[in-house]
Amino acid sequence: MPYPLRFAPIYFKKVWGGRRFSSIIGRAIPDGPIGESWEVSIHPHGHSIVANGVDAGVKLSEVIEVAPADILGKRVLAQSGSKFPLLVKYIDAEDALSVQVHPDDAYGAAHAGELGKTEMWYVLHAEPGSCLIAGLERGVTREQFQQALAGGGDPGALLHRIPVATGDSIFIPAGRIHAIMPGLTILEIQQNSDTTYRLYDWGRLGLDGQPRELHVEQALAVSDWTDYAPNSSVDAPVAITGGTSTTLARCQYFVVEKLDLHGKYSSATDGETFIVVNCVNGGGLLTWAGGDEQVKLGDSLLLPAALGEYSLIPDGNASFVISYVP
Repeated sequence: MPYPLRFAPIYFKKVWGGRRFSSIIGRAIPDGPIGESWEVSIHPHGHSIVANGVDAGVKLSEVIEVAPADILGKRVLAQSGSKFPLLVKYIDAEDALSVQVHPDDAYGAAHAGELGKTEMWYVLHAEPGSCLIAGLERGVTREQFQQALAGGGDPGALLHRIPVATGDSIFIPAGRIHAIMPGLTILEIQQNSDTTYRLYDWGRLGLDGQPRELHVEQALAVSDWTDYAPNSSVDAPVAITGGTSTTLARCQYFVVEKLDLHGKYSSATDGETFIVVNCVNGGGLLTWAGGDEQVKLGDSLLLPAALGEYSLIPDGNASFVISYVP
């Protein structure tokens, strides 16, 4: 019988990483600056292992191989084959990430051996005064940007900054120049890709004491030079039984919704797509025909397409981000 799958987090040390996975979501994390926790992934750079139930210890891809339609859903299987199409992670930015950009599918397949990377960010926690970089200031040209980069120069004045607080979100399509800035802990939902082209890295050294590699030529080629001053607006909340639902992002690769709940919310997987559930505030109980699971802040669960009816019962007020394939 299908059941909600938990996975062992996959942690990555980053020069810009911090320790907030411990303080914000109560994780026991390895020593050092931990920048990423991959929660649901079949990418070769980090492959999720099931941590609960009868499939504990088994790779997600192997679980999918046994019953691909039951896990992924008929629509996802038709679109992506038996390859899990998303990558869900948490990011902790103690320092700024590089100014970077991701390719689209065509460029990624031709030059990187994998699809492109469109993503969205949900701000799980923001220190006061935090901001994101997304897109260009109005009127900036590729030529101006190249001139600013010449000789290792700082292009910061040409980049669009957006003040953000806990609970904000923004969509980052392939081609959008961007950077996560200090003081932010973020839930990222993205295509199953790990291709990043760095334009600028603030003049710092990596964990090995050497300058980190830049990819200026590729980044300039894939950047959208008409992407001026994007905003972080989302749809208005819609009333649902138990609370409200807000669509945070919608594209060909994923739909992301936030459920703000004060009472029981019931729904069902439709057999067409899986659903990933991330608890982003409070906690509660996830129930389905075969049992129940306690869910707390920071937890990530994969609901198989064949799971059927399920409910989220919050402890008081709680918020959950759900993502699926449209």
